Amino acid sequence: MERDGLDLLVVGGGITGAGIVRDAAMRGLRAGLVERGDFASGTSSRSSKLIHGGVRYLEQGEIALVREAAVERAILRRIAPHLAIRAHMVMPVHGRTSAGLLKLRAGLWAYEKLVHLEEGERHETWDREETIRRVRGIETERLQGAAVFTEYVTDDARLVIETLKSARRHGARLANHAPATRLEPLGAGRMRATVRDETCGREISFECGAVVNAAGPWVDAVRRLGGEAKPRMHLTKGIHLVVPRDRLPLDDVLVMRAADRRSVFIVPHDAITWIGTTDTDWLDPVERPTIGRDDVDYLLDATNRILPTARIGHADVSGAWAGVRPLLHQEGKSPSEISRRDEVMEEPGGLLSIAGGKLTTYRVMAERVVDQVVARGGFRAGPCRTADEALVAPGEPVVPPVRTSLSDDEVRYAIDEECALDLADVLERRARINFFAPDQGRGDAERVAGVMASRLGWDGARQAREVASYRARVAEDLAWREGSA
Repeated sequence: MERDGLDLLVVGGGITGAGIVRDAAMRGLRAGLVERGDFASGTSSRSSKLIHGGVRYLEQGEIALVREAAVERAILRRIAPHLAIRAHMVMPVHGRTSAGLLKLRAGLWAYEKLVHLEEGERHETWDREETIRRVRGIETERLQGAAVFTEYVTDDARLVIETLKSARRHGARLANHAPATRLEPLGAGRMRATVRDETCGREISFECGAVVNAAGPWVDAVRRLGGEAKPRMHLTKGIHLVVPRDRLPLDDVLVMRAADRRSVFIVPHDAITWIGTTDTDWLDPVERPTIGRDDVDYLLDATNRILPTARIGHADVSGAWAGVRPLLHQEGKSPSEISRRDEVMEEPGGLLSIAGGKLTTYRVMAERVVDQVVARGGFRAGPCRTADEALVAPGEPVVPPVRTSLSDDEVRYAIDEECALDLADVLERRARINFFAPDQGRGDAERVAGVMASRLGWDGARQAREVASYRARVAEDLAWREGSA
């Protein structure tokens, strides 16, 4: 980047930024991306890990978003089938009459008229007896039945990594642990960017034909690098709890209502199940917001009301994660009411900022941004091709969504091919061991750190710091459990 400059610099290495730099590189632009921490270290590794077709936006009247989400879900199935695992979503209906179930069926029927579905994706209805048989332990009082429809489970961080690797194959320059520190307008949309390389402390500057701010929760902070900017972001926090699957032996994703009538999910996958999510206001952009006892009890209460015989308690929770949603502020609306639409903001100095949006629609969001960059900057560029080319190239390893251990060769691959530079990069984002392994990878931390030390030239003190830091991170995610019965 310093030597050659860029046509386009993307600031932010989550799923939106990854999608933008891939699209730009595939169109022939000299594209680069910098990320303040690790790739996917913020929101994009801490979602509910569901690829939604847009059913839930129908009730809010977001017809265009419904169609867009359904189209993008099908595209992701095509370009990354290993990262879109089909799952049945079971939505039980309780009430004095069957009116609620009939209303839900009507909504799903309307949804299917709006969008094109793949074979086998159309909804079905279970009566009371079948629901009791298929959802073991479900609350039976006033149970009318259930509506069942198709969604997809993903590995959100792996989706980011594979998107970035695809971008790199097309010539993109990528740097993690490299925060942007200054953005200076040069006129006509061009900018000079200054970036600090955290691995050595050196600052570098280079010219860019355009800069796109895709920093998620840090969008407002990056906007201020280029001058004064009125805040636009409304941040909310969502937490998830991991429970061994033998404590919640479900075969399908269960949609349930929390005490405040919000929908929350229980998602079974391999040997674990996760429960999520909350949606509460959060003030500051951080990688890992704190998990409070109230957050945990909110999800456990919903779980134990729909599955009363499970009696899930604090001690059953083996892991947890929390993330910050970067929503665009809408006056007078609660967190759950705020639209999940994206918006591109053009700043006075020429910076383009994108905020809002959903994991499911990241690819088309990127397409719109790159279209605007090309039109505004007059770049010679080919058409968008991101919907047609697979993320994983022939011969590349396909990493499964849930890992509980890593071989030494896999650790080296994470370093050499996926830019992992510290222990959390490997165990949290490349392998997800901190979420899904029985001990969150604490027992394996020293071995993995030893492989990294050999590969990256760490001394003994650095290796010990990495292990201690990782174990402290895991402990922080479960700190709410201290003193629990």
